[in-house]
Amino acid sequence: MAGSTVSERAASGAPSGRSGRAAATRAAGLELTVDKSLPTPAYLQLRDQLARAIADGDLPAGAALPSERGLALGLGLSRMTVRRAFEELVAAGVVEQRQGSGTFVRPRPVEQVIDRVLGFTDEARNLGFQPGARLLAAEVVPADDHTAHALGHDVGTPVLRLTRLRTATGEPLALQDAYLRSDLAGLSLERLAETGSLYRTLEGQFGIKPSRARQTIAARLPTEHECRVLGIARSVPVLALERTTHGDDGRPFEFVRSAYRGDIYRMALDLRSY
Repeated sequence: MAGSTVSERAASGAPSGRSGRAAATRAAGLELTVDKSLPTPAYLQLRDQLARAIADGDLPAGAALPSERGLALGLGLSRMTVRRAFEELVAAGVVEQRQGSGTFVRPRPVEQVIDRVLGFTDEARNLGFQPGARLLAAEVVPADDHTAHALGHDVGTPVLRLTRLRTATGEPLALQDAYLRSDLAGLSLERLAETGSLYRTLEGQFGIKPSRARQTIAARLPTEHECRVLGIARSVPVLALERTTHGDDGRPFEFVRSAYRGDIYRMALDLRSY
């Protein structure tokens, strides 16, 4: 048995490590060790080491965890023990299990604090994420009842609708429809692509700056289209946001409908008593 690997010793039932109670393995670039002589259960030792690797960035968002079978063989554990460690990480919200694919590190939540009017680009940067947007469609459409009311138009007034996929550090985050007031239909899509920010484009082209906004939030299940674009299952809820934004002159200039992934996006409100 001399010269055999840890996995071979574990598979054969031969002792490994000091006093035959400790085993180590290397998987996904990680050095993992479980010592059965310690009072801490093996599954908690494994859970804590994997959680530390995730927190330290050794297992980044989207990375696959080593397989249950590989860890069980390498560490001399039962698959049930490894599975329990994984279940603990799932319960903590740091990994997700995908049917037939394995277990993957979840992106850290994007938390927006509702205390001021900011565009997505600035908000994401403030939170430490790299904002991104992919323009899916830009077209002039007749305003429906809700959009017309929000923008102060008659129903059927032509407005510019921008449909964009918003991303945070490359991860799909939200599907967004922004409707702009009729006099803003000449928005430069080239300038929008250069700045990456609708508010900066509006300020540069029309001199409009957001002053205040009213936003509502509701939870619902995603549509099939939202599932495809955001890469989520029908069982993952979305946060449906609607926002009407006003400029310095008090006039509304934008009405937005957004569907944010409920698994990685959350909103926080800073409250105080007076």
